[in-house]
Amino acid sequence: MWSVQLDPVALGKLELHLRGALARFEFEADDEVLLRDPQNIRIAAYRPGEGLSLIEMPAHPDFTGLRRGPGELPPHQALVTDGFITRDMEEVLQDGSTILHVLQFGAVDHYARVRAALAVVDAARVNVLPLSAADHEVVKEAVHAYGATEILPLPGNGDYSPKVAAIVEEAIPPRSRQGFCVFFTGLPSSGKSTVANQLAVLLKERGRAVSMLDGDVVRMQLSKGLGFSREDRDTNIRRIGFVAGEIVRHHGVAICAAVSPYQESRDAARRMVGENFVLVYVATPAEICEQRDVKGFYAKARSGGMQGMTGVDDPYEPPTNAEVTLQTSGVTPEENARVVLRHLHAAGWLSGDTI
Repeated sequence: MWSVQLDPVALGKLELHLRGALARFEFEADDEVLLRDPQNIRIAAYRPGEGLSLIEMPAHPDFTGLRRGPGELPPHQALVTDGFITRDMEEVLQDGSTILHVLQFGAVDHYARVRAALAVVDAARVNVLPLSAADHEVVKEAVHAYGATEILPLPGNGDYSPKVAAIVEEAIPPRSRQGFCVFFTGLPSSGKSTVANQLAVLLKERGRAVSMLDGDVVRMQLSKGLGFSREDRDTNIRRIGFVAGEIVRHHGVAICAAVSPYQESRDAARRMVGENFVLVYVATPAEICEQRDVKGFYAKARSGGMQGMTGVDDPYEPPTNAEVTLQTSGVTPEENARVVLRHLHAAGWLSGDTI
């Protein structure tokens, strides 16, 4: 018997199917299969000709009192949302026969959205469903299985009551208080780390919490043991991208400086971080990088004493989608750092009138 690990969205549909809220769960295989949750816990078994059988219902350590099963809610009118509760929705919910179904999967994590609902609605009137609004027909079927006699259209956009507004601002701060990642790429000895460190100083002067992910340091810690094959280089950049994404999601600033020679792995890092990503190409020519090489790597590679040196016998793919391109000849690191700072300010990542 082999196994399949379900992502959270698929797991939510399976749970509701096992609870009887959904008639079908799309899964077929020619052999016996174990279905596991993201923590690798066995949830159900699939056997050809027999279908699915429950092993253990998915666990929800969060909002346990709000995750009711079918039959646990009285007949009701339903408001279904994957957003924050507005004043207009509060007015609708004044009708005691209306229940708010908060969908777990949305653009903002459900913790903030459920807390906002509980700030203005009695817990008995809130139910959390492990579904996404993108699965419209699935949501409709499940909500009716939970006792909804009618799914009410969401009222106009409206605004938020003070309690909800405070939670919204905490969950979705203005851009000038969001985290972001500045990712420096360029040939070895192009000056990436020097400019990156100067940018970190300028941002700290402006009160931002900054985490540095320098390529050399990362290779000694996070990526210790990796070599310089393309696969290992890609793994290194993906690790940097993952850590940077976590920093950004917690409203911090991640400054990364790594050769990152391949477009594909840089794009993977961008996807991990999301839209709060700024790629800076330090476009120092190879001959100048070689002149600056205090470690002697270029000379060693050209003499045959080192293989896989980017810019000598291994390629560097200049980025095609850099937000900022820097030239370092005749320009100080601070001047280049201020070029990046001005870009961040113009894009709204930094507040204030002066740079």
